[in-house]
Amino acid sequence: MKSYLSLVPIAAKVHQKANRMSLLCIALAVLLVTAIFGMADMFLRSQLIQTRQSDGNWHVAFKNLNDEQAAIIAARPDVASSSWYDILNYQAETDYSIGGKAAAICGLDESFLTDLYPDASIIEGRFPSDDAEAVLTQNAKKALRLQIGDTVRVQTPNGPLLLTVSGFADDTAMMLRYDAYGVFVSTAQFRAIRPAADTGEGLFYVQLSGRCNMQKAIADIQAQLSIPDADAPQNTRLLGLLGQSSDPFMLQIYLTAAALFVLVLIAGVMMIASSLNSNVAQRTQFFGMLRCVGATPKQVIRLVRAEALAWCRLAIPAGIATGVVLIWLLCALLRGLSPYFFAGMPVFAVSLPSILAGIVVGLLTVLLAARSPAKRAARVSPLTAVSGNADTAAPVRKAAGTRRLRVDMALGVHHAGSNRKNFILMGGSFALSIILFLSFSVLIAFMNHAVTPLAPSTPDLSIVSRDQTRAVSETVLTKLSQNPAVERVYGRMFAFDLPATVGGTDSTIDLISYEQHQFQWAEDVLLEGSVRQAVERRDAALTVYTPTNPLRVGDVLTVESGGRTRTLEITGVLSTSPFNGAGGFGSVLCSEQTFQELIGGSGYTVIDMQLAKNAQEGDVAAIRALAGDDLMFSDRRANNAEVKGAYYAFALFVFGFLALIALITVLHIVNSVSMSVSARMKQYGAMRAIGMDARQLVRMVAAEAATYALFGITAGCIIGLPVHKLLFERLVSFRWGDVWQLPLGTLGIIAAIVLFTSLLAVRGPAKRIRQMSIVDTISAL
Repeated sequence: MKSYLSLVPIAAKVHQKANRMSLLCIALAVLLVTAIFGMADMFLRSQLIQTRQSDGNWHVAFKNLNDEQAAIIAARPDVASSSWYDILNYQAETDYSIGGKAAAICGLDESFLTDLYPDASIIEGRFPSDDAEAVLTQNAKKALRLQIGDTVRVQTPNGPLLLTVSGFADDTAMMLRYDAYGVFVSTAQFRAIRPAADTGEGLFYVQLSGRCNMQKAIADIQAQLSIPDADAPQNTRLLGLLGQSSDPFMLQIYLTAAALFVLVLIAGVMMIASSLNSNVAQRTQFFGMLRCVGATPKQVIRLVRAEALAWCRLAIPAGIATGVVLIWLLCALLRGLSPYFFAGMPVFAVSLPSILAGIVVGLLTVLLAARSPAKRAARVSPLTAVSGNADTAAPVRKAAGTRRLRVDMALGVHHAGSNRKNFILMGGSFALSIILFLSFSVLIAFMNHAVTPLAPSTPDLSIVSRDQTRAVSETVLTKLSQNPAVERVYGRMFAFDLPATVGGTDSTIDLISYEQHQFQWAEDVLLEGSVRQAVERRDAALTVYTPTNPLRVGDVLTVESGGRTRTLEITGVLSTSPFNGAGGFGSVLCSEQTFQELIGGSGYTVIDMQLAKNAQEGDVAAIRALAGDDLMFSDRRANNAEVKGAYYAFALFVFGFLALIALITVLHIVNSVSMSVSARMKQYGAMRAIGMDARQLVRMVAAEAATYALFGITAGCIIGLPVHKLLFERLVSFRWGDVWQLPLGTLGIIAAIVLFTSLLAVRGPAKRIRQMSIVDTISAL
């Protein structure tokens, strides 16, 4: 043996079984850090992919610039790409059309499609090279059966415009939703065809270099060209994900992320410190023997640190490997849940920041956590080599309270509090689990505001009357209901600005018909009253709450239409509806029979449908053909995919964080209770020697574990609730004004997990206590 440090591998072999618990605890701490950092990294990647597809890959846009100013900006070394952009017919009206269908004319540079908006990239052909060419979206190619080199005739207010097709681009969600063709022309061509009254140059989009300070670059450009803030809108969401936003709300998010980061680090230190403290307590005799043979306190401290670092060689790779596998599972889930956004994300993605964080945090936390146990080991006197662990117990200053508790349970409570430092470490680690769970649970409220999930009534496809009349035939609804590619179809009839009177006050309403599916969905957003009465009665209706809508349950409306007068009683108030709010008394919803008796006639204003899972593009084309050219066909699948992708990604990571924290909590409690029992095995043997049976010992261990759990729950609530309130106010109240409420449900879940797991963790030690003989227990270690 060349050095006393050579005892490290020898001691590791001798105490291999006892060291497994310390290895597991270190691995759990590294797993916690690696997985949370990796999940955060994957979340940022997924959100960047989604944001660049939906919002574009630009960072700032400038208004009211001229070509000279734009050239100055484009020439800057911190500008990676730039492009002019302007649009005619944004609302997809028929002022500009191709073959009778609305066309949105977009003027831009080639870099707009290649760099700034890759979602609308050219998939066939090339960008227009002269003023007589254009790139069209895929829906125009399919509907008009166009090929590259064909000529299209664009109707404009100034007469027809002939353009040669030079390429085709991906459909955008907006074009599909408004049933419009996208026509992309060069900036020069756009300026030649725009109306004379439109003298602006459009927006100048800029993509900055990823290596620069983007906020400083934007400020420099504004100062150089005297551009006010109102003329320099930023892509706040993208900048926020890149950590380059100066938006106050994004700053709140950064502060929240930093606070959660600190909590994770503290949790790792507490977990490892608790483990090392218990390990040293089990091996007091060993350190006393080292002192007997001449080891100095400084050498004992180095030995404890060396042992802790030796454990890291196994525990850190194990924790990192488990975390990486967990990240792979999350990436696979993302691709499966939303292939539209995450098809490009590799299943076997490796998050280097999370691996580095796991290594660094693992080493630092082990070194920090080993300080106190190392000093404790160094204080062990040589007498311990003879007396074993006799002096490890603190002097008894107060007897166990047996007045209210049985002797065995009172001893368990007394044992838990006999070592103040160990009690704080054990209970504190439990409390930190509760604090972490409460802190990350704030993200659920943030998610429900920041990312709106799809409503059950959201359609995939819609057939809409272009002039908002009831021009959609009932025959269309009948055919769609018989189509196997359509899972659900539902229509609505609209009658706008109908004269109505309630309580002597005259105004107008928008009358809208509902059928069985929509009435079922209305039950989920009912604020007060009854939906059923509006279904069964011909003189009943619902209304939609708005701050300006005076209608309440029990009000009687007198409605006039086409010489008919009818009274409708408001039997229910809904919180939301799938259409925009109306003026006057707002929207009034009734059954189709009630609508037809009041308005007369037939036909629908809009027919919505949700497709079956096995629906193909050919089925969509057939439905489009059924709509014909006189009706607007709206395809919202791409838009729905964007919403689903955002919500699924956020939900996966939020609930993944909570599930991971809960899992780590369970494993850590089981490990901690087991180590605590191992450290006291000789005491249990002595108690059995003086007459205590195994059942009483188990109750004593259960009481000790319950004491740690109750202290952890209490401390976790005292500290965690203010932290939850602070994070809620920064993330939710700051932006949406919600008032913080006591999270009783979340608190109950994590408190139940901690308490139940603490009691369940006694099963393993109880089995060991029953199986060991008195002699073996006393001579253990």
